[in-house]
Amino acid sequence: MNNSNMSRNDLNFELVQTKAVSAPSFKINGITVHSVYDPVSEAQKWAAQVTDRINSEGIPDKILIFGFGAGYHVKALTDLLKKDEKKIKIEVIEPTKESFEFIKNNFDVAELQSNSNINTIITVLNSVSENQYLDVSAVSQKFELDKGVILFCELPSYKKIFPEEYTLIHKLHGINQFFTPSSFKVLVVQPMYGGSSTIGNYLYSALLNLGYDAKILDFSKFYDAYKYMGEFTPNEDHVNSLKQSLVNLMSEALLSSVFNEPPDLVIFMAQSPATERTMIKLRSMGIKTAYWFVEDFRTFTYWNTIVKNVDYFFTIQKDDFFAELKNIGADNYHYLPLACLPNFHKKITEINEEDRIKYGSDVSFAGAGYYNRINVFAQLVDFNFKIWGSDWYVGLPLSLLIQDGGKRFTEEEAVKIYNYSKININLHSSKWHWDINPNGDFLNPRVYEILACGGFQLVDRRRYMDGIFEDGKDLVVFDTVDDLRKKIKYYLANEEERLAIAAHGRETVVKNHTYERRVREMMNIILLGSYEQIKSKLETRKQNILELLKETEGNKELHDLIMQFSDKKSLSIRDMAERIKSGKGRLSKSEAMILMLWAIKTKLVKLEGL
Repeated sequence: MNNSNMSRNDLNFELVQTKAVSAPSFKINGITVHSVYDPVSEAQKWAAQVTDRINSEGIPDKILIFGFGAGYHVKALTDLLKKDEKKIKIEVIEPTKESFEFIKNNFDVAELQSNSNINTIITVLNSVSENQYLDVSAVSQKFELDKGVILFCELPSYKKIFPEEYTLIHKLHGINQFFTPSSFKVLVVQPMYGGSSTIGNYLYSALLNLGYDAKILDFSKFYDAYKYMGEFTPNEDHVNSLKQSLVNLMSEALLSSVFNEPPDLVIFMAQSPATERTMIKLRSMGIKTAYWFVEDFRTFTYWNTIVKNVDYFFTIQKDDFFAELKNIGADNYHYLPLACLPNFHKKITEINEEDRIKYGSDVSFAGAGYYNRINVFAQLVDFNFKIWGSDWYVGLPLSLLIQDGGKRFTEEEAVKIYNYSKININLHSSKWHWDINPNGDFLNPRVYEILACGGFQLVDRRRYMDGIFEDGKDLVVFDTVDDLRKKIKYYLANEEERLAIAAHGRETVVKNHTYERRVREMMNIILLGSYEQIKSKLETRKQNILELLKETEGNKELHDLIMQFSDKKSLSIRDMAERIKSGKGRLSKSEAMILMLWAIKTKLVKLEGL
């Protein structure tokens, strides 16, 4: 939820006369904003402290001030900077629209607003809570907290008046100043099979695109063995026991993979083979854990054993799901919807005629054959309709529409289907509804992927679509089967309108709903929630590198090798060993020693895991 238009109705304002008649102060909720003795003198002292910081720390790219107040301190600072001939961009945050309206109505701020050296920004930052996930990303982007050196300072009284808003801005500034993605190690843990595995791949790609030191642990090779367990015995209890043993084995494999070089964060995708013991062990090692539950909580109910054992639990549903999570005492849950990967889900610009013939049609659907979909699509057999995917156990005439013998399609094929189909139907699955779920909430991956491919989409109505995509502008919503049939006929006959909607939908999704953006949202929540621990860890790494560089000044070989990692703000024996292995030529004595140390460490870790 973006709170830029939210308001506060709990603020009370009161003008206060000071001993300086021409410089009044005011109170917010009983707290005096400026000195009641001499606000101007107080402001000048504040500005002098800021300029002292500039002189000692260096000239920043920008000064960010939390709290506009009556503007005395801002004016004093601009006067000092002008006197010292320092032209530095200043951004001032007034936390609420209500407070700034009061200020404009009672104080002369025109001079400061018109000053070319100042950009006064009014931002509403309501109390930070679990379902306001977009605030952190929106704020970071709005104030460009990740660009350049920013000197952050505040109007002291505003720390007391707006403590939650101040803490958010202060931490976001700190994160963007000390944190770089390349210094943060992330491990994505995949399930053996299923849609969440695909989403995990996209998440991993987005992490790499953003510069994270990311790795992925793919358990898909175990899936054949998992299915094969049923061949040993017809006893269902025995089969389940065997399958659980395999899951335990994979969990141990996960622990083995992190022992050598612990990541900072492990992200589990839904249905990842992770036992309670594994998650507890990771947390005991100081590794942050997150779980992205990209499933319907009503269908898959194992979430109640997962959420208690991870640091951060991300969901694609809120409302009813949040109520259930709250009921079991959880407080670590956050709403994080799905997205698209623009460098993969994209519009095909060069038409391949062979692909167009194979994947193209007037109407298409790509997905599994759930009960409700079978019932709906049986009423669309008179259209030029192609159905792609598995689990379509149907008879005539619907079976004639199933493509490739009902085989699973690849993600690359999905992109072709979305591109070459005139109309892409997106009917969310349901095991309990005859046709269309009238109370559907979350948006499935197909919503975002079809749009990113530039495809035209007819989708069943979903509660979470409001405020995200606009019906008739980004995509088109249907409520009943009759409504769906009418809209298929209409948009097949109105190509220009169909293409315009598809184009606008693509622009919307690529701008606002990418996996890169979801990674930023996820990481902001994690970094804010674990601010002190992560900051301390990363600063210690950086300090260690600086100390190593100083200590190795007399050993050029080792010093030059360590210098290669100064920009990453982190260093490990494994990093150096891998860099050495990727090189060419004869090993130096230092390089040989590091490889030997790495080999010894690896063997010791394996012995500890026995």
